[in-house]
Amino acid sequence: MSIENLINILDRNEIEYKKDMLLASLSSFKIGGSCAVAVFPKSKEELVISIREARASSIRYGVIGKGSNVLFSDNGYDGMLLFTSRMNQIKEEKGIIYAEAGVHLGALSSYAASRSLSGLEFAYGIPGSLGGAVFMNAGAYGGEIKDVTVYSDYYDPGTDTFGRFSGDAQGFSYRKSVYSENQELVILGAAIKLNNGNESDIRALMNENMKKRRDKQPLEYPSAGSAFKRPENDFAARLIDECGLKGYSVGGAAVSEKHAGFVINKGGATSADVRKLMNEIADRVFEKFGVRLESEIKYID
Repeated sequence: MSIENLINILDRNEIEYKKDMLLASLSSFKIGGSCAVAVFPKSKEELVISIREARASSIRYGVIGKGSNVLFSDNGYDGMLLFTSRMNQIKEEKGIIYAEAGVHLGALSSYAASRSLSGLEFAYGIPGSLGGAVFMNAGAYGGEIKDVTVYSDYYDPGTDTFGRFSGDAQGFSYRKSVYSENQELVILGAAIKLNNGNESDIRALMNENMKKRRDKQPLEYPSAGSAFKRPENDFAARLIDECGLKGYSVGGAAVSEKHAGFVINKGGATSADVRKLMNEIADRVFEKFGVRLESEIKYID
C-alpha cells in the first residue's frame, strides 16, 4: 500500500492530517524539511488507527509531542509523523490528575494550580508535552516527573495491545524511563499525584521559576532546550563555557552567549549546522575534560 492508501483511511475516519507539511513549522528549533504526512489525532483511538494503518502499509512512522526537544532533518521525513498536541484532555479526582500525552506542561501546571494542588510548579515553563516529559523524565528546579507520576498508559504497536506501568515499573532515572528504553511503546497518558496547597503560593513559585527561565535562558531564540544531558557531578554548560565556546557558531547554529547549555538557531540554521556544532562541542569538551557529553536532543531523520 502507498501513502495515498493511508490518506484514504485517515479521510474515512475523519482524522486530521496535512500532506508535505514543513516540519520547521512544528519544531521549537524552526528547523526541518517536509513530512510526507503529518497527522494530528484528537484521541487515542485516532492515534491507534493511524499507527495500525501505517504498519499495515509498511510506512515508517513516529510519534511527536510538542516538537520542543527534537531536531528534524533538513531532508524531511518520508513517512507519517503523529503530533499529539490535540490529545489534551485533563481530569481530576481526589488530588490525582489524569492527563493525555499531548497536554502541554504549562497548561497542566496551571490546571493543578487552579485546584490548589502543589507539586508541578517545577514543570511550569518547560516547553513540552506530558508524554515527552514522561518519556525523558523531564525535570527542573529540583523536581522531576518521576516525583509525581503514579502510573502511565501506553499502546504497544508490535502486539497491538494497551498497557500500564505503575510506580517503579516506569523505570525513571535521570532523563530516562522505560519508554526511552523501549521506544516502540507509545505513551497515551499519565496519572499525577499532587499535594494540597495554597493557590497563591503555588502560582508565586510558578512565576518565580518562569522568571528564572527568562533571566537565564535564551528564550528569544529558537532552540530545543538544553542541548546536552548533565554529566555526572557536573554541568554541561560549565564545561562548554570553560572551553570558551559561548557564541561559537556553525552556519546559523550557535552556542548561546546567555547560557552555554543551549544551542540556538540564530537564523537560517539547518539540521546539518546543529549536528556539526553539537559534535564539535562534544569533541572540545572531551579533549579538555575527558568527559563525553551526551545529546539531550532527539534526532528525527
